[in-house]
Amino acid sequence: MAQEKINFFKKNIFIVPVIASVVVGTFTGVKYIVELTDTIDRNAIHIEKIQEKTDSLKEDQATIKADIARLEASMSMGEDLYRLLSEQVREHSYDIKDLNR
Repeated sequence: MAQEKINFFKKNIFIVPVIASVVVGTFTGVKYIVELTDTIDRNAIHIEKIQEKTDSLKEDQATIKADIARLEASMSMGEDLYRLLSEQVREHSYDIKDLNR
């Protein structure tokens, strides 16, 4: 009986490393898949945060554009008022010259 076990072991000695490598390979593959899934989940959370920041920045950008447009309009109005005032001053200076004659 013991001789049969030894003969069986001798005949099938190559199966032990094959089974061990299959078990280790399976374990490694499952471990890799679990780690990859965790990485995907973490990246999904980061992507959501980045999208929220992007949306916030787009809102800020729209506000800044509106402020710039308002400032440009104010500046244009100021320039127009300055021109009008300078024309009035010029006219008054001519009127004063006419009165002095």
